[in-house]
Amino acid sequence: MKRTTYVIGLAILLAVVFTSTVLAGGWAVITLDELPGDVEANQPLEIGFMIRQHGATPLSGQSPVVRAHLVDSTKSVSVVASEKGEKGHYAATLTLPQSGKWEWAIEAFGAAQPMPALTVVAAPAPVTESEAVTSNSIPLSLLVGGVGLLGVLGSLLAFQRKVRWAAAFLVIGLLVSGVGFVSAAAQPRVEAAPEVKAVPVVSADSQVEQGRDLFIAKGCMLCHSHAETNSIREYGVDIGPNLTNLTFGPEYLRLWLKDPSSVKPATQMPTLGLSDEEIESLIMFINDK
Repeated sequence: MKRTTYVIGLAILLAVVFTSTVLAGGWAVITLDELPGDVEANQPLEIGFMIRQHGATPLSGQSPVVRAHLVDSTKSVSVVASEKGEKGHYAATLTLPQSGKWEWAIEAFGAAQPMPALTVVAAPAPVTESEAVTSNSIPLSLLVGGVGLLGVLGSLLAFQRKVRWAAAFLVIGLLVSGVGFVSAAAQPRVEAAPEVKAVPVVSADSQVEQGRDLFIAKGCMLCHSHAETNSIREYGVDIGPNLTNLTFGPEYLRLWLKDPSSVKPATQMPTLGLSDEEIESLIMFINDK
């Protein structure tokens, strides 16, 4: 009975301490600049992010640590970020040594904030010399034609000096040159196809998934409860509404996510500098019920 009372008392004490820390301003929200793109093993990954106290005020003077570990493995990597750029902005270079799924978080201001998992692929194999043949190599038929042309020029010089074999050499040179150039002309001409930039086709499902990753990476999940992200957050203050079952008009969300204070001047939500693409993905995720 005493042990049970002790455990309950300890749990209450920890809850009070955490609540006091939050009320005293001891919490912050980390906002990733952008989702990492393709990540290759042993290649540097540049990471930038903002730290905002109360989720709004840029916080300087911190030494945040980026930690990552390979799932189902003991491999882990950590690196300390440094201030770079505007107040409250930090940057770090993370190099993941092996392909696979890496879970990672940024630890700052006394707490670790999880980020969307990274899928790391192996770096492509180096190109061998035999594979490095360029499309600008000179065809053999042109080389033959060139040799024949040199023979013709040599024969003309020999004619000037009245060399006996000049006539025969001239005929042979003309034949070799003619055959080479005719063969080159007969070969199909291969032209390099113009570079066409593919327009990525994003399905609704993948856009919702990207929106979920952004909801995590931008720190939305710390101020807004959501059933799709609550399982990975280690703490939350829930200043904003629970978004699990709420939907909003897309145009309203575009204005709100672009510049919250233009919609509600007294709002605590800061302007996160979201791109139009990020905003559309967040809209898809928030309204996906």
